[in-house]
Amino acid sequence: MPISLQARNVLISGGSRGLGAVVARKFAAEGSNVAINYVSSKDAAEKLASDLQSQYKVKAIIVQGDAGLQSDCRNIVKSTIEQLGGLDIVISNAGWTKMTAFNDLDAMSDEDWDKCWSTNVKSNLYLFKEALPTFNVNPDGGSFIITSSTAVGE
Repeated sequence: MPISLQARNVLISGGSRGLGAVVARKFAAEGSNVAINYVSSKDAAEKLASDLQSQYKVKAIIVQGDAGLQSDCRNIVKSTIEQLGGLDIVISNAGWTKMTAFNDLDAMSDEDWDKCWSTNVKSNLYLFKEALPTFNVNPDGGSFIITSSTAVGE
């Protein structure tokens, strides 16, 4: 039997634009409350939250934070739980890349590689560790979904 998404609380990292915004719209259309995480796209996050509230009559909040930083992930999850009254689903969607020529090994600095690794890989661990205690006490548990993309060159 499918689980109803009505009144579920969903956190979407990297949720203000692109795939994250599409996912936020889909959950809101099913009646879920959504927390839209963003790093720097505050205007896009605010507009999306406003649109979701007026169109679907759900609670939509925005939460600023860099998913590549453990302390920010802690705050993103904590703020979501406080503002929505719980957490049922996390969509770990934040990502970062720097487009470079495939054969140019010097195109990315150590800092670029660290940011890429932290945002695309470690953020999943950070968010899951913060959400797990809440999932463990939820009557239905919780869901943690990871998205990813590929960046390819010619």
